[in-house]
Amino acid sequence: MKKYIFDALKLLKWIAIVLASLVVLFLAVVYIGKGIRRITPKGGINETSYVEVNGQEMWISIYGKDINNPILLYLHGGPGYATSYVDYAILDKLADDYTIVNWDQRSCGKTWLKNKDDNTEITLDLMRSDIDVMTYYILEYLGKDKLTIMGISWGSFYGIDFAYTHPEKVECYIGLSQTVGYYEESSRYSMSQWVEIAKYLKTADYLSDEEHELALQIDLEELENYMADTAVSGTSAYSSKSKDALFKILKVHMKRVLHDMNDYGIADPFRECDINIITSVLFCPYYTLWETYQVYKVYDDSIYDGLSVETFSPGEDNSFLDRTEYQCPIYFFLAENDLSCDPKMAELYFESINAPDKGLGYTTGGHECTMYHSEDLVNFIHQTVLGNN
Repeated sequence: MKKYIFDALKLLKWIAIVLASLVVLFLAVVYIGKGIRRITPKGGINETSYVEVNGQEMWISIYGKDINNPILLYLHGGPGYATSYVDYAILDKLADDYTIVNWDQRSCGKTWLKNKDDNTEITLDLMRSDIDVMTYYILEYLGKDKLTIMGISWGSFYGIDFAYTHPEKVECYIGLSQTVGYYEESSRYSMSQWVEIAKYLKTADYLSDEEHELALQIDLEELENYMADTAVSGTSAYSSKSKDALFKILKVHMKRVLHDMNDYGIADPFRECDINIITSVLFCPYYTLWETYQVYKVYDDSIYDGLSVETFSPGEDNSFLDRTEYQCPIYFFLAENDLSCDPKMAELYFESINAPDKGLGYTTGGHECTMYHSEDLVNFIHQTVLGNN
């Protein structure tokens, strides 16, 4: 009996040693990978810093292989959806052409980690002031007169607005998954993704009997009207019953839905992205794994509720349809099946504008595939943006 106990303890000891060795090896690989990403290219730049912007310290990274290259400022989506813990690996593909500034906007990403207790009300005017202050800092720090703005989704609203109002600071503007502003028709279109998901769930064969019954109770018209009204004004005369039923099912099956809805304009990053997301997160030189977890899972984006209502409310400040005269080149890169930012409306708007130069390109897939398909993005910038300039 003692021999069996001794042998079992010996086995457990070796299992513990093997597991500890694997953990140490894993941490060593991650440490080395992060270290490689921290190397500054000869003649280039690789820095991070916090910049004081309207009372909040905001995080930026600056990376490029030639400090003399033009600047590209990337504006992430949301509002409040910073992805700098992974999108740096996509932006780095442009480091031969640009000095890239990746900015975690107000109260998100590493900016949020630094300012968790900041309860400043976030408004559209404040965000507009933020980008004005930040671009002034970047241009002064890097010794340039102008920069290229590249925004995706919410960042495209924020970015093209800045390009229109401050052309003296903008070399050119690149809009990914471009919105043409928020007004009632636009808001209703962006809500159509929930209707498509509801249609799909009504026929899904993996739901429990209770979930299937719940899906059948979803009234598609009620759902669309409720979601559109609340997006525009924050309230709705329609019942939230269909919305509540949809999200109750989604809470259980979100991963499966994202996978299966790929062909309907809902892009699954793990399926669509042409970089390895897991290794990009592990080797990110800017975030610890704990910081990534907090940014991805923990922080409360309800602080953007007021801004979201303000931004989605119809009004001349929130629609660009009447802005057709630009003093800098304008480029749009759209996703064919984007259910959040209508690509057809963006193309019609693109055709209506006058600019010193302009260009339009498409990739396949849904919203954010304009970043997920990074090789298509790089080719578009090389051939259309840099080729024309």
